[in-house]
Amino acid sequence: MSDVNAFANSRRNFLRAGFGMASGVIVPLSLVGCEQTDEASHHASVHNFMQPDLLEAKNGLLEVTLKASYFNTMVSGASPTDQYPVSLRAYGYGAHPASYAGPTLVVRGGDTLRIKLINDLPVNPPFLAFRDPTNYIKPNTTNLHAHGLHVYPGIYEDSINPEYGDYVVDPNYGGVMPAGDSRQYVYHIPKDHPEGPFYYHPQYHGSSAIQVASLMSGAILVRGPVDDLPEMAQASELLFLFQAPYFAVAGLFKDDLGVSPGMLEKLAQLTRHPTGQGLRNNFGDDAYADAQPVMINGVRQPTIVMQCGEVQRWRFINTQVFNYLNLNLDAHVLKQYTSDGWGSALYQNHEDARQKGGDGLLLAPGGRASVLVKMDKPGTYYLRSLSVRMSEGHHPIILPEYMLAKVVVLAAIKTMTVPQQPLPVRSFLNPITDEEFANGGGKKRNIIFRMLGNESLLSAQQVKTALHRATDVFYSLAERADDLYQQSKEKVRQQLPPLLEANAQKPVYPSSPKIVKRFDIQPANTLNEIVILDAVEEWTVFNMNSIANVFHIHVNPMYVIKVNGIAIDPYWCDTLALPAGGTVEYPTSVTFRMRFKDFCGPYILHSQMLQDADLGMIQRVTVVAQ
Repeated sequence: MSDVNAFANSRRNFLRAGFGMASGVIVPLSLVGCEQTDEASHHASVHNFMQPDLLEAKNGLLEVTLKASYFNTMVSGASPTDQYPVSLRAYGYGAHPASYAGPTLVVRGGDTLRIKLINDLPVNPPFLAFRDPTNYIKPNTTNLHAHGLHVYPGIYEDSINPEYGDYVVDPNYGGVMPAGDSRQYVYHIPKDHPEGPFYYHPQYHGSSAIQVASLMSGAILVRGPVDDLPEMAQASELLFLFQAPYFAVAGLFKDDLGVSPGMLEKLAQLTRHPTGQGLRNNFGDDAYADAQPVMINGVRQPTIVMQCGEVQRWRFINTQVFNYLNLNLDAHVLKQYTSDGWGSALYQNHEDARQKGGDGLLLAPGGRASVLVKMDKPGTYYLRSLSVRMSEGHHPIILPEYMLAKVVVLAAIKTMTVPQQPLPVRSFLNPITDEEFANGGGKKRNIIFRMLGNESLLSAQQVKTALHRATDVFYSLAERADDLYQQSKEKVRQQLPPLLEANAQKPVYPSSPKIVKRFDIQPANTLNEIVILDAVEEWTVFNMNSIANVFHIHVNPMYVIKVNGIAIDPYWCDTLALPAGGTVEYPTSVTFRMRFKDFCGPYILHSQMLQDADLGMIQRVTVVAQ
């Protein structure tokens, strides 16, 4: 382990959801204009916005070695001055030790990205001594997922030594084992791959939440024609990895399960406190007021210094495992041009929403966005996450407003412009028309998101004390993980006809479920959707939970066309916020179309609230040739 000194640290409402060290640059006094506002002049104009190291492909190839290990450091609590010692899993690369994030990997369509993953985490603890008995969790076994990339999901058969694509369907005895095991990943980026922000993180079933809720993630930027526009190329680019690590806190809670302070070793640490412990010594009336404070690239509430008239492009990636973000920039507009990694010809403008209902740019866990920002007024402003209502019910989960970063705008003038619309968009993102859907087979499927733990959640919400509400949320999931999913599927099959009727849709019955042999590919009782290569299908995801769960599918993006059975202005994404407030009788729903192109092989769909995925809200998709 290495010791590192740290700095003090909608789309459609609820649906859309080297760099090196850029901080420490002291702005010369000559840049401070005499017309600068008093408020801005009283702040030290120090840009302390940290960014991960940037590694860019050369001559069509980028090779990097990632190392997973423990990272000993300090992180800030709700206040940047409150410091907590932690020992969390994180990525280093090459000769660089583990840090707050892995390096940012930059590629273009047609490039090859090769990542050698070395697992330097210690061996897994004995089952009875430390591991969660409710799941076959191996906290230090890992693998790698290229979140959102349209790349091959299998194992390359023609390689002399095993080489892996975006392969995450490891059996329980597989994965990249701790104490020095390694795996070579190879991603061939298609020439027509859309440009935007993507990211990499572990997806070893049963352990993904613990590892991502530490600090194991890093950005992938795919560049293309939109990045080559002169106005884009001239704009400074800032990467925002929104992070909220979980860990045991000495003396704060009685139920850290014997885990040492500063560490995250058990899944129940996440399921008992899904929004986070907040790192504060009090409970308010709202059990969720102590949601985990958010860092940006390892720094709590950094300062960004810009000039009046300057344009920057900001890349947002929400790496949190449960909590949403509702992004808002005081007195300015976030001009969004990608949802996840999928571009749009037209900007979606997110104005200051504080006086307009509080709907900013919503990012679900795993969601990403690219925005342009033009700061046209000197002063001090804040990038905030406005309050987010994540569930319905008697005691809904409502995340409080939180200040994410300070933006100091100097009066010195910098004349820059925003690219004109329409922006270039890859043909990969052409709309999926009714004609294409019919010619592609016209098959419809239904995916059910339901947690039987909801009954226990409802019971927990009736308890008067905030402590009980906070500690019992989702705890029943961990206790019943072995049999919960099988019971759910049988009940859902019985209730499917009235479910579809309630959503005013013509009945469409899914194929008979196929049960995967225990520990064969994924967890027990995993369904397997078999799809023909080059098919075009329409899927409806039904959410029977009060919470706004998050649907993510690997390899192919979604073309969203309906919400709750009502047609909307379609858009592309790969990480989808499901509407809250669903029940078995009246579920909420989202309908999308998808092209299954280019790649055969097995991959997965799952809840991007990774605690739920590790507990069984996950299933396979297998694409086969005709």
